[in-house]
Amino acid sequence: MLTKPMEKLAENGDAILKAVDKLIYLENSGVVDKLVDMSRAVLAKKRLPEEFIDKDVQEVATRNLEFLLTLALSVDDEIVATVENVLEAFKKIKEFEPAGIVEALKYLRDADVQYALGFLLAFAKNLGQKIR
Repeated sequence: MLTKPMEKLAENGDAILKAVDKLIYLENSGVVDKLVDMSRAVLAKKRLPEEFIDKDVQEVATRNLEFLLTLALSVDDEIVATVENVLEAFKKIKEFEPAGIVEALKYLRDADVQYALGFLLAFAKNLGQKIR
């Protein structure tokens, strides 16, 4: 009775370990809690009277939930770290001055600005290829 399941486990051991690693990461990063909260919201929505929810709202909610689940399961540590770095950089910006071309050229001497610009240009190129 246990032979078949054990054979399947042995055949797919690497895939199972990768899936468990992703699940552990999603749990530790709080994504699982967010998904549970969204699921509760969807279940609460289903309990509302039908006259409050039309087909368009249901379709949008379903698409968004599917997108978020796909996104949560496809992210890796490097992507999460990059997004966290971008968010931290935004948080540090409390005040800024308008800058013209002369100020921009002065900023280009800064190694951090050069590195960030390289990142943004690489992102723009990859995004352009995807949305073409």
